[in-house]
Amino acid sequence: MVDITDQFARKMEAIRCYSSQFEGVTQAGEVFPTGQSLYDLVETQSRHYGSLIRKGYGEPFFTEETLEIDDVARMPVHSL
Repeated sequence: MVDITDQFARKMEAIRCYSSQFEGVTQAGEVFPTGQSLYDLVETQSRHYGSLIRKGYGEPFFTEETLEIDDVARMPVHSL
């Protein structure tokens, strides 16, 4: 996960630039299957991902490439 707390307001501002694409669009629930607006859905998901890393907001990070790790013990993650 990536901490986006400091940039979350800016992210929402950027999404709102495309409001004509999303506002009032339900299409039988296919666009927003939770019944939430896009803005509420983005905030809910961002808060969820942030909670996984103990931050206000987060985004999942995925790469198809293999990453080299020099020292597993120094990675900032905790396993049970």
